[in-house]
Amino acid sequence: MAKIGRKHLLKVTLFLLVFLLALPAWGETERVDGYFTLIDGEGRIIARTAHQVKKGDQYLTSDNILYRVEEVKEDTAHLRFVKRVNLEAAASLSFFSRIKKVITTLFWGEEYVQGKNRPIAIYHTHSDESYVPTDGRSSIPTNGGIFKVGDSLAQSLREKGVTILHDKTPHDPHDSMAYDRSRRTAVNLLKQNPIALIDLHRDAVPPEEYADQVQNTAVTKAQLVVGRQNPNRKSNEAFAYQVKATVDKKYPGLVKGIFYGDGKYNQDLAPRLLLVEMGAHTNSREEAERGAAIFASAAQEVLSLSKVSGRSVGQGAFKSALWLIGLALVGGAIYLALNGGWSKIRNEMGRLTGDLNSGEHSDSDHDQQPPGEG
Repeated sequence: MAKIGRKHLLKVTLFLLVFLLALPAWGETERVDGYFTLIDGEGRIIARTAHQVKKGDQYLTSDNILYRVEEVKEDTAHLRFVKRVNLEAAASLSFFSRIKKVITTLFWGEEYVQGKNRPIAIYHTHSDESYVPTDGRSSIPTNGGIFKVGDSLAQSLREKGVTILHDKTPHDPHDSMAYDRSRRTAVNLLKQNPIALIDLHRDAVPPEEYADQVQNTAVTKAQLVVGRQNPNRKSNEAFAYQVKATVDKKYPGLVKGIFYGDGKYNQDLAPRLLLVEMGAHTNSREEAERGAAIFASAAQEVLSLSKVSGRSVGQGAFKSALWLIGLALVGGAIYLALNGGWSKIRNEMGRLTGDLNSGEHSDSDHDQQPPGEG
């Protein structure tokens, strides 16, 4: 009976393990009837977003001040100051990161870590997203205005000599399963070994939230999003920091902030998957296209250059290696639990060691005496 029970337990355990690994992606849902206003302790507006804001979410402002959501009441999220972030220091390679990179190279090879001649992939989870002033409505199923903003982003990078994969697969409807459907697109793009993936969106807030001017030309700002429920969070965050720091040097304020939402956004698939929101539905698409082109031009060295790209890729790949090692250890622990546990292993090792000692050290055994005798 015990034997049957162990086999049954093993089957159940393996089923649960496979089930957990196969769980569908889920991203933070968006509001369809308004937006949230994020305010600090003094009542100042820090940001507005159509993402569902929850306690524990965070927001990094354009001037790199990090806040945490402490409470959400109706349409208002109350923030607590956390710290001021030095983006370059936070995204730089520490001593331990360099060690990680060496280990990653052993697992994946130098070409993967450095990203030689690899493309940048662009896709759209919310393929219906559009811009009312230009497109006439906020949603155009299967062919939203966001595709043309993606074209502008892609063209700006191509002009810099970057190879681009712009996937326009629709993932409608715009519901809670959209990220699960776009996950298939992201996986297919990853098979082509891109150096970075960009999931391009637009927000749904008043136009002034994203409105900007660059050289007297109207453009929209960009907002980056990092998923909190994501094993690649630190490497995705480091990548976002690098992008923002680089763009800030050329166009301060063009990246309006980084929102840390309670979701994955498929960022568990890759350490360099960047979710970018370019403008809102209330901005014109032309402004968003210009903003995307400027953003791409400014961020190109982080998005595509090998010496920079190795940082986040290395960190994320190292975590993937640890994850595989962790699974092996869990499997070993399950096996031990079902087959006598550590005591049985110790007994077997002791017997084996005893046999080896009796064969290899028989001459010295005659010289040994019990403690206290001689």
